[in-house]
Amino acid sequence: MKILIIYCSEYRKNTEKIARVFAEKVDSDLINIRDADDIDIEKYDLIGFGSGVYRESLSPKVFKLVEKLNLEGKKTFVFSTCGVGKKFYNSRLIKLLESKGAKNVGSFACKGSFTASEFSDKKIFNIMGKLSQGHPNEKDFIEAEKFIEGIVDSIKNDQA
Repeated sequence: MKILIIYCSEYRKNTEKIARVFAEKVDSDLINIRDADDIDIEKYDLIGFGSGVYRESLSPKVFKLVEKLNLEGKKTFVFSTCGVGKKFYNSRLIKLLESKGAKNVGSFACKGSFTASEFSDKKIFNIMGKLSQGHPNEKDFIEAEKFIEGIVDSIKNDQA
């Protein structure tokens, strides 16, 4: 199975760390979105799209790239890192992928550390920022490995 992981990680490289865990675990190709102009996605059986969360959304760069790709019939997954580490930020991209004819086979999210004062002066973000320090951590990396192995195993079982 040929796998491609495309990621956008601009702030503290939290998403890149997760993308690298995925790539190493399943021996996939890994592309930073800034290098994703001429991707031949036809040769891939599974494509992952990852981003940090910026201002309550995944990066616009990821949405722009997905808009221009022919994903009809492709298996995809979405992953993200953010202060709260919740998958609901992935929903909008999953809907876009499905509207392009892709089959989403998974969604992963974990915390990524950030400094609240760089984004907001609201107290709630200070608390979230403190709770996110040190992430992604070893536990997050183990969860990422389990996630990507589960997807790959599921696809292989479907093909068998």
